[in-house]
Amino acid sequence: MYKGIFVDAIPSDKRFADLMSSKGRHGLQIEFQKPGELVTLAQNLWASQPDLVALDYRLNDARKKRALAYKATPLAQQLRDQALENVSQDFPIILLSPQNDIKVFSDNVTNLFDLSFSKEALDNGGNHRLQILSLVKGYKRLIKKWKSSARWSKILGLSKQERGLVAYQAIRELDKLKAPHQVARDVLHYVIERQGLLLDKDNVLAKLGIAKEGQDVEPLFEILKKKEVLYTGIFSEGWVRWWRHRLNDWGEQVCHEALGNLTAKQRVSCLNNNLGLKLLPANSRWENHSDALFAFACDSCHQPTESQFSVLAYDPPVAYSFLQRKHLCWKCIETGEFEEYGLEIDDGEAFIVEKIINGEIRSGT
Repeated sequence: MYKGIFVDAIPSDKRFADLMSSKGRHGLQIEFQKPGELVTLAQNLWASQPDLVALDYRLNDARKKRALAYKATPLAQQLRDQALENVSQDFPIILLSPQNDIKVFSDNVTNLFDLSFSKEALDNGGNHRLQILSLVKGYKRLIKKWKSSARWSKILGLSKQERGLVAYQAIRELDKLKAPHQVARDVLHYVIERQGLLLDKDNVLAKLGIAKEGQDVEPLFEILKKKEVLYTGIFSEGWVRWWRHRLNDWGEQVCHEALGNLTAKQRVSCLNNNLGLKLLPANSRWENHSDALFAFACDSCHQPTESQFSVLAYDPPVAYSFLQRKHLCWKCIETGEFEEYGLEIDDGEAFIVEKIINGEIRSGT
């Protein structure tokens, strides 16, 4: 069983150690620990060689007059510095704090922490426990493959034959990073959390033109799993993703045509006829029909969306050219619902957005 440590100044929050733990022979048992003097705590944590460390952002108890005066970032930095010199002993570090702290500080600490979870979200259940265990297993896989040639392809679970399909110069840069936590950070943020090399369930359905609420959606994903479209590389236990290039290849084999050349109605008709399913085609939120050339899922409503009826969302520049740009469907612009998710419109789309908001361009609904 793997061992982890949760450092928090509030004794009553010890219960979160249990909420992060998982049972079983290959599970994760997390122990609670109160913080001490910074350097000593960092040394003790490193010496104990945990499989994971979780930190509350504010490592001080405000109720005490002589509280410690440091937060999680300098502690995490010391642990990361140690890992640069001892690659084989690297381990994941996650941030676990109240929602208010996560909102304020998480953008500033992404290079130090693999992931951040709010205590409120952990209280509400969900997939967090599985994701935390997946982090631990992923680091073990990284360290095992650390000295392999073309380790990027091995940790992503690619065959030799398909390496050339995804061997973007940017993704090959993973081989140049100096420690497992640096590779883990980039894989999590740019391969797992973003659409590009991999697709989430919403984007798979959009690519196939399938309505989420229809029947036989789950049987379809079972078929995709058997056809090895499912991603099985690092961190796959905690995040279900599907290879874009494998999905495109599979779709073309089944339909004898590139999926992008077919409308949603045609894609679904092909899938139903060849796979014996009863899938429903997705309707365009803007045009209100299924004769639509869906390209991706809207990053606001997560419904299948056409390129021609979408605008770019603001997306800070990143080094990875394989990322799918974030898009907002015209319907979400018309209703303003994208603002609820903290998304912003790219400045270059101002002209078309103004026409939608002013009613100069209207939907077919």
